[in-house]
Amino acid sequence: MDVRTYDTVGALPAADWEALTSGSTLYSTTGFQGVREEELPQGARARRITAHGSEGTAVAGLETYTFTRPPHALYTPADLLAGLVGEERHAAVASRPLAIGAGWSEFRGQVVHHPDSGPEQRAVAVEALAAEALNFAKGAEASVLAYYYLPREDALDIARAHEHAGAVVLFHDVETVLPIGLWDGLDDYYAWLPAKRRPRARREVRTFCDSGRTVREVALPEVVDRIAPLNSALMRKHGHDYGVKRAAEVYGRQGRHLGDRSTLLLAEEGDSPVGFALRYHHQDMLYARVAGFDYDFANKADYFNLVFYHPIDQGTGRSTSAIHLGLGTFEAKLTRGAQPVPLYTVLVGVDQPLEADPDAVRERNRQETEAFGDAYARHVVGGLDTKEWQL
Repeated sequence: MDVRTYDTVGALPAADWEALTSGSTLYSTTGFQGVREEELPQGARARRITAHGSEGTAVAGLETYTFTRPPHALYTPADLLAGLVGEERHAAVASRPLAIGAGWSEFRGQVVHHPDSGPEQRAVAVEALAAEALNFAKGAEASVLAYYYLPREDALDIARAHEHAGAVVLFHDVETVLPIGLWDGLDDYYAWLPAKRRPRARREVRTFCDSGRTVREVALPEVVDRIAPLNSALMRKHGHDYGVKRAAEVYGRQGRHLGDRSTLLLAEEGDSPVGFALRYHHQDMLYARVAGFDYDFANKADYFNLVFYHPIDQGTGRSTSAIHLGLGTFEAKLTRGAQPVPLYTVLVGVDQPLEADPDAVRERNRQETEAFGDAYARHVVGGLDTKEWQL
């Protein structure tokens, strides 16, 4: 494989990366990379790595980053390795710089591939990418190279590529996806739900309709100033120090890089914005990114109408296979039809193997997958067997 590296989004050959991300999530596109490039903290570095076949065609790619400290609390490898490695190794992990492979946008990593690449070519490409990512991590004197929030196939590919380094694969979290392409309108959706759940869905739709609120679909750049107070209110309600100015900066930046992919549902009562749901289009998927509400107005099931019911009612599923809903709030999403997808993190020692206890790793994965099933399987339409999630 011919491995090529690029330190900025602007240097990345657009045609190559667009071909690789044609089947990826939104979060691997150059748009989200542009957002992250502007948000990199002091001392952090980024590198995009592509692997090319004998004819020069890009086969696979990785976004890699190095940080002097984790960019977010959920990207802290020492937390994941607690109880799995020795105390001395754990202390080193906690005190040294961190390298992240496969991206860090919105808690979703990915190895991007050309749609025509076969399994053997893909395996060789991933091995080449992993070797270059490890070299990048060594240059930053990182203790760990972490590939966060990967789908199962990517996690296993990365683990095989780093097998010589004793890669540790951990079940990490669950994302949810609403399979909107299954239904042709609300009546079809109601019929798909278990009978006991249909009355609540109908009631929530009726509550919103009876409120007289209207919904407009607009592009993000048109309404940044209108949604910033609503998003700030939601974040502060959940305990975050997140003012209106910061919200405007965040979504102004996303509007510049991703405005052409944005589709925002704005709920209004008269001339007043009551709530919004920001989504982005990529291929046949909608990515539900963020919401916000004016809590001076009574809750009329605004969130579920904007994120679930309105798109179903408008027939969005005729052109969209699913709405990606991200992590968290599992019961609320699953009971209304979202489906769970497990995500894994692969951790690799940079200067030396992590030497994690394999029995402890297996037991951790077993306990955490079973715990998710115990808590949420009964809410999943169609049921759930988390034994399939164990590695």
